[in-house]
Amino acid sequence: MNFGRLADHPSVRKSPVLRKGIALLRRPAAALERRAVGPEAYANCPPLFVNSLPKSGTHLLLQVTRALPGVRYLNRFIATSPSITQRERAPDELARRISAVLPSETLGCHLYCSAEAKAALQGINALHLFIYRDPRDVIVSEAYYLSEMNRWHRMHKHFAKLGNDRDRLQLALNGLDRRYPECNSRLLPYSGWLQDPDTLAIRYEDISGAGRDSQLLRIIDAYTARTGGMAEDRSALLQALKTAIDPGKSHTFRRGGTGKWRQGLSDAEARALTEQLRPSLEAFGYH
Repeated sequence: MNFGRLADHPSVRKSPVLRKGIALLRRPAAALERRAVGPEAYANCPPLFVNSLPKSGTHLLLQVTRALPGVRYLNRFIATSPSITQRERAPDELARRISAVLPSETLGCHLYCSAEAKAALQGINALHLFIYRDPRDVIVSEAYYLSEMNRWHRMHKHFAKLGNDRDRLQLALNGLDRRYPECNSRLLPYSGWLQDPDTLAIRYEDISGAGRDSQLLRIIDAYTARTGGMAEDRSALLQALKTAIDPGKSHTFRRGGTGKWRQGLSDAEARALTEQLRPSLEAFGYH
């Protein structure tokens, strides 16, 4: 059975149960393969990690990495704080999960920056991509996503019971408890990746806009350098990656775009949102 094609079926994309079920079916075979391969298997077959701030284009970038030659996708995902429980995993547990990824596998992840994660990625020669976005767009998008789209997320019931978008935005900003804290506490643990020399950092605004070609070429160059080869036809590969991008195939996509956080907010509300997110805006290079 071709699990890669099955995972792309529209009915599977819309069903978290089916998506997670496919990932579980693949797990035993992946674990057996991992035990059979040594460090040398990763030398020219690096795994590709698509790490991100939540709601920043994870699946868009996954569509790109899946279109690179020789890459395989097993529908796996690693998160520091899984959505169902939001209990933060210990650094050593995350390191084990990272180390279990197979040669040439690409996967999505929401990984806080840590010394343990960096070491685990280096240990398997991973190509680590980190995509990020204006924190104001992230928070506004998250408020909608948790209230309307992800019914399996621990926070869904808390967002869904609120009667209007402003109250949902306030919950996304102020948080609820230790597992869903104030917005900057959720975003800032990712910011260290921007200073990591082994991370290829990509702004969502660039890869989704006029700078798309240059960002895709950065990915092509990083991948070919890591695999020890050269793209036979760089322009053809660029076109293939552009063609692979289809936001409509993402189960988390609503409308995308940049700067849409302002829509529906008064000037005073927009200023208050910006001021509360000031630490994250500065950390990720936004104004």
